[in-house]
Amino acid sequence: MNRTPFLLRRGLALAALMVLAACAPRLDIPSYDLPREDMEAFRARFVTPEPEGHGLAVRASLLYSTPTRSNRTDVQLFGEYARPLRLDVRAGLGTMLALMREDGAGLLAYYPDKSKAYAHSDPVIGAQLLGLPFPFALRDLAFVLSGHFGTLVPETPDSIRANPGGGFAFSYKEGPVRLLVLDQYGRPERMEGLLSKYFRAQVERDGQPVSGPREWSIKFSGYPEEDGDPIGPAKTLTLTLPKGDSAVFRVRSLQLRQEPWQAKSLALALPAGASFMSLEQKAAPAAAGDVITGGGNNEQREHDDGKTEPRS
Repeated sequence: MNRTPFLLRRGLALAALMVLAACAPRLDIPSYDLPREDMEAFRARFVTPEPEGHGLAVRASLLYSTPTRSNRTDVQLFGEYARPLRLDVRAGLGTMLALMREDGAGLLAYYPDKSKAYAHSDPVIGAQLLGLPFPFALRDLAFVLSGHFGTLVPETPDSIRANPGGGFAFSYKEGPVRLLVLDQYGRPERMEGLLSKYFRAQVERDGQPVSGPREWSIKFSGYPEEDGDPIGPAKTLTLTLPKGDSAVFRVRSLQLRQEPWQAKSLALALPAGASFMSLEQKAAPAAAGDVITGGGNNEQREHDDGKTEPRS
């Protein structure tokens, strides 16, 4: 049997595969072996550049789990980096669960199913008093989702240690972030900080006394260049909280806004008849009959009599 044609065909096939492999895009991410290089790479990519545009519109899923239950929701975060920012939370079937607005006056949260609203001048304390797993303000979250860490990470670390798998961990005595772990490419791998005394884990809300460190930790994963896409921010944030609480935030889409948002798109006025509770005993915002929901190109409105008035 003459094997020459078979061998020739196999050789040509192998050559074709080698050509295709040579033409395929390759990930050429530089590795940083010294802490100074690692930190400089981090700051050059995630701190120094100004955020692109005026704001953003993010669609994501949020899976919040406790030792006894779990709940998956769809969230929209949209608005201006300089604030106001809006956060809408929907159940999996589309039912609106909560609408929130963060601005210079603090946090306003409205729950349509109960027709109740709450407010606090400190957006972090307000969120944690309401049982939300946010360790920092919506503004900081918007920056982080866009790949900017300058509002959270102090400039100079107090101590440094090498990680066994590559990269370095930078510790800070003050600031929202007390530990920043960078991988060997200078990308945020994990960061940790302290929760306020107002945060309560689910077991605490269930009436069980607990003790121990009150800390949060966020792990970053799903960087786009790992899939051959251009560089960008992490797509998955995994938040670990005390006593078994956790949250997984998966970004489905991220749109950067080149033009400012219209004021009415970021308004959150309470419908007539809604009850209001200030978490600091302050007066309720003016009521209105039109609550604007949703960011980006899919704005939705819940209509009633009256006209929307932006909250000051």
